[in-house]
Amino acid sequence: MRLSVVMPNYNHGGLLANAVVAILGQSLCPSEVIIVDDGSTDNSIAVIEEIAAHHPCVRLVRNSENCGVVYSANRGAREATGEFLYFAAADDTVYPGFFLESLSLLARWPQAGLCSTMVETIFPDGIGIEMPLRKPRSASGYLPPDECLRAMRRQDCWTGGNSCIYRREAFVESGGLLPELGPACDLFLGMTVALRYGACFIPRTLTGYRLSAGSYSARNRDVGVVFARAAALMRTTYAHLYPSDYVDAWEKRAVYFKGISELRKRFVRQLVTIEDVVARPSALDRQVVRLVRFGLLVPFGFLLAYLLVRLGPKMWTVTGRGCAVKLRYLQARFTRARRLRVPVRAADGARGRPV
Repeated sequence: MRLSVVMPNYNHGGLLANAVVAILGQSLCPSEVIIVDDGSTDNSIAVIEEIAAHHPCVRLVRNSENCGVVYSANRGAREATGEFLYFAAADDTVYPGFFLESLSLLARWPQAGLCSTMVETIFPDGIGIEMPLRKPRSASGYLPPDECLRAMRRQDCWTGGNSCIYRREAFVESGGLLPELGPACDLFLGMTVALRYGACFIPRTLTGYRLSAGSYSARNRDVGVVFARAAALMRTTYAHLYPSDYVDAWEKRAVYFKGISELRKRFVRQLVTIEDVVARPSALDRQVVRLVRFGLLVPFGFLLAYLLVRLGPKMWTVTGRGCAVKLRYLQARFTRARRLRVPVRAADGARGRPV
């Protein structure tokens, strides 16, 4: 079983080495790691060439100009020779056992188009929080297409980004990563493959998704527009896979995301304008800005609550997941801060027992 890892890269020279080490350190090593450099202007090329000099399975492919993440990922897939494909990101990571457990399930169920796992969200300060998804299975195994659809009706898709290993045939026949869907192209691909072939699932956290302001998804926030494009594809090219009632619910979600995106943009613009008025804020100025910020949050929260009620229970699930991650993160930060404040006996050494 040959596994090809495809890693698009743009100016992630400082992260590449750690990402590749995590991939090559797996108990089941991939047959090849194809790093597609998308016109980087930092030291990425030198880093990749240094890695390739020590690891023959690592191969550099260079775009002549910056063409974007989706183009680079699809180009890497065309260059790949493996029976299975995994799309890695230089700023994400994989945990021990990910490749071995995923490929073992795919070997056991050859009809499955992909295998996915639970994902951990890694915040900029290093705190990791498991995504609070509803697991489609309580134990590792296979879900046929009809079970995948039932699971998607409950929570949309659980097959996210860096947790999926695709069977190459399923990836190609499902259309690959569609550029017009931008940051949602992997979500749509996972759903389409699952509905066509069924999917394997491992209910454990085996990959980590790192949040950063410069990431592809963070730089492309027009989620409502992307979801609307996906709905159009569900009603046309992929209509044989997506029932019309499911697409109706998906379009409601697109309206929700578009509305929230616009509200957020206006909220941020207002805050920036207010803060720019005072070049060197005094203590009083800062307090006034805080009050204004709170005053702006009230209508934002009211409109958010209205959209949730107006668009139905599925939106409660979507918003609830995001809130759950943030609450768990705040709890973890508070716990870590308390630990750092607790004095430690020097005599206790590595045990670090509190006084």
